[in-house]
Amino acid sequence: MTTLVLYGFNDPHARAIIDELRLQDETFVTVDADWGQVNDHPSSKRDEVALVWCIGSSMPLPVAIANEIAQQGTPVVAIADQSRVDLFDFNSGYIELSFDYPTALELRARIKTVLARSTIQSRPLIIHGDLRIDVNSFEVSLNGRNIELTYKEYELLKLFASNPGRVFRREDILNRIWGDDYFGGTRTVDVHVRRLRSKLDDVSHNVIETMWRVGYRFSAPESRQAPTNGEPRASVSVT
Repeated sequence: MTTLVLYGFNDPHARAIIDELRLQDETFVTVDADWGQVNDHPSSKRDEVALVWCIGSSMPLPVAIANEIAQQGTPVVAIADQSRVDLFDFNSGYIELSFDYPTALELRARIKTVLARSTIQSRPLIIHGDLRIDVNSFEVSLNGRNIELTYKEYELLKLFASNPGRVFRREDILNRIWGDDYFGGTRTVDVHVRRLRSKLDDVSHNVIETMWRVGYRFSAPESRQAPTNGEPRASVSVT
């Protein structure tokens, strides 16, 4: 079950969206919260999302509440006017925005997205063989050597390494890393994967495989078999 903690859902239209959302997904349970309860909000509680209604209020409180809850480590979906987008603090990675009056279907998708992202971020250290990803410090090292990555390259690697063996379609990667409001094509994904590979791959560390006409997957180094002579075996990307 996923608990949705509701802040500011007093608007009849807002309540109607929540009612429809619960009809669409019976795994959602809702709890109404007062603005003054933010300090009592549990930190990093599993399967909990705060929904913050920021529409129709001229006061900065709703946005401040959304930012504060996200900083505590709880995923947040904020429903806001587009004019307020610059007021949100996205550094934590725990905030997902929905503009104006979303449909229940859109809101459900935002909730699922921020939950999945927060699950990945909650893992402090991801280790695959010689590859280490420190989620708290955003540092990546390979065989003891620090790897300098851009933010998008880091997010790509973290997504792949958190789901070894899983095939991600290009469209899915684009939505997860760039967001479903990104207007660029899937070619962007190919370019960033190529750059990421150039920084990671050598004869013994070819960890991102191309699945022809589908997408990409992460091949964990420790899952590869070594040849009988005991020497490290290089993996070959499927292109």
